[in-house]
Amino acid sequence: MKDHAHQLHRQLVSLCPMRRRKIMAGEHTFNVWSACNLDPLLDALSQKANDHPDVVDERLPYWAELWPSARVMAEAILSLPTPPASQWLELGCGPGLAGVAASRLGVPGIWTDYMREALWLAELNAMEEGIQSPETMILDWRDPPDHLRVPWLLTSDVVYEERNFGPLLDCFDALLTPRGEIWLGEPGRPVARDFFKHLDAAGWKWNSLLQVDKVSVYRLHRS
Repeated sequence: MKDHAHQLHRQLVSLCPMRRRKIMAGEHTFNVWSACNLDPLLDALSQKANDHPDVVDERLPYWAELWPSARVMAEAILSLPTPPASQWLELGCGPGLAGVAASRLGVPGIWTDYMREALWLAELNAMEEGIQSPETMILDWRDPPDHLRVPWLLTSDVVYEERNFGPLLDCFDALLTPRGEIWLGEPGRPVARDFFKHLDAAGWKWNSLLQVDKVSVYRLHRS
């Protein structure tokens, strides 16, 4: 496992300088790798051809940074007396902190992102936690797999462009079991107000689980 972690680290450092920090999520401490800064990744993106998939999709390297929503999500997860489900899936995992927190509860799951580099980072951070053979998967929420259903979806900082609302809601329906729930971390972006209107119109129920500063974690469910 240690050799594989070193390989993942080398792959990430070849893209941009990385740093390992102690991160507090409530009373809980994590050792988390993330980018020192995004400039090398942004420079690499700017040098790609206009028809490159990363340019067409505007794949900005948000995956490399640990956002405040992830910390609050981890705090919310670890405040649970018992897990709400026996399996989770982290959608758009980035550094993978939410999944790492859920793993501390003893619940297995899958880290997913549509950037392979994000999966390298999430896997490295999972291994920092001592997780053996973390399960990762490339997943684009515009085209979720047909075979996969989970009872607990974790996702943060995905509500930032209105054009993504429809695909994201479709992805929620495709991935979630009928009695499952979604935990959504959101840092108070103005665009999120319209997203919650879409949730209401689509029949979702939602409530706030935790708020820290401007970041809220919401529980979404159908029943």
